[in-house]
Amino acid sequence: MTTEYLAYLYAESPVHAGAPESLGVLDDPIQRESSTTYPVVWGQSLKGALRQAAREASDSEASGWEREDVIKIFGSEVSAGGDGATTPGLLSVGDAQLVALPVPTLTRTFAWATCPIILGRLARKYRALGRGSIPGLPDQPSDAAAAAGHWDGKQALGPLVVPVSAEGAPANAVRTWAASVGGGVFGDDPVFAPFRKKFSDDLLLVKTEVMGALGTECTEVSTRVQLKQNKTVENGPFQAEYLPAETILAASLTLREPFEKDAEKRRGLHRRHQERLRDLLDGALLRIGGDETLGKGLMWCRLHQAEER
Repeated sequence: MTTEYLAYLYAESPVHAGAPESLGVLDDPIQRESSTTYPVVWGQSLKGALRQAAREASDSEASGWEREDVIKIFGSEVSAGGDGATTPGLLSVGDAQLVALPVPTLTRTFAWATCPIILGRLARKYRALGRGSIPGLPDQPSDAAAAAGHWDGKQALGPLVVPVSAEGAPANAVRTWAASVGGGVFGDDPVFAPFRKKFSDDLLLVKTEVMGALGTECTEVSTRVQLKQNKTVENGPFQAEYLPAETILAASLTLREPFEKDAEKRRGLHRRHQERLRDLLDGALLRIGGDETLGKGLMWCRLHQAEER
């Protein structure tokens, strides 16, 4: 038996999940999909961040986490020397893929951009979760579509000027998806209520080609240096790329039952692992990616569990 999850991740601060190689003028770019070039947080990076959160929780008796839970769910850790056998964990963590990217605008400060490919992927995650009601997928808009009429007309989206329409089937699809995603990401917490309202008003569906350009042009690039103790430059300057705050990602997680002959004990352990994961992740502020000492990588998590059948 397995339990499927959908984890929404909502960026509180810029996020840097670093790619292994430099890219153009970027010395330290973020991870991207090879097929679409959309920003992504690879599953191995996300799993490492979740393991770290679980390891820290196990230091507190009040959390209910024990070191054995960490090893069972996330697998054993590699020894300091890198040798010795390791055991796999019960949790599989998929890539955190882009759901909506905040892009600067001349009105309403910013809007969230998404596209049919991104919503199609999210629909597949809904299907894996066993969700019965999945919003219909929109066709490719001629340029861009919005749920609210205040976006009608030509709009500056980052470096692009894009005609936006708030009428027709694509606009109706945006309204439905904004309600579905907004409920999943922001929940009913009153602290997030203004952003849930803004998401329903300011989600834009853009055609795939525009999404590719926004995904490249609307990330943050920071010029940094590393200083010596005497405040002179030791390394740099270098260019580091970040996913902007307010970015929304989604990842699929799968939790397997433990290997245990006794069925009742096996089910009991599985329920315990489910509870530990929910307590650890749902509504939690996680640290994902690098530069955490600079306040980067803070992401709110909402965990949605498939109903058991």
